[in-house]
Amino acid sequence: MKSILIIGTKDGGKSTTITEVCKMLNPTKVYKLNTNQKIIENAQVNDIYNNTFIIEVNGKFILVVAGAPPEQGKPLKDLIEICLEINIKISFLLVSKRTSERKEGFNTIKDLNDFSELIYTERINPIPLVDEKDPNSFKQDVNWKNRITKIHELILSNI
Repeated sequence: MKSILIIGTKDGGKSTTITEVCKMLNPTKVYKLNTNQKIIENAQVNDIYNNTFIIEVNGKFILVVAGAPPEQGKPLKDLIEICLEINIKISFLLVSKRTSERKEGFNTIKDLNDFSELIYTERINPIPLVDEKDPNSFKQDVNWKNRITKIHELILSNI
């Protein structure tokens, strides 16, 4: 299994980045991982934000950790183990992480290295607005487009 890690500050754009990458991947199925009941629930690609999802792309399952594990209260290893318990064969991990993890019991990088081959790390900063009146105008910025395209292409070439 291979993985990509998105690192950034609180409200720095990690989840938004992951959401846009997932939209670009055009998954055939999207599920929200209910970690309390250890089940998956049908979802839409637009639901992907600050939580854990499983998407199917080209017949492969990708575990999408759009909210950093400490924010969700579940270490990455637990999220992966839940998938194993419910017989979902994950082929790829797309994981967000805060710049620093201070919460005890959380070590996302160690968990990634224990379960996968980390092929790319993207350290992100918020992208400035192109138009101050439009809160989504950062999506017009070339740096934003390059970020999303690069991650999208890496995932497609590694699943």
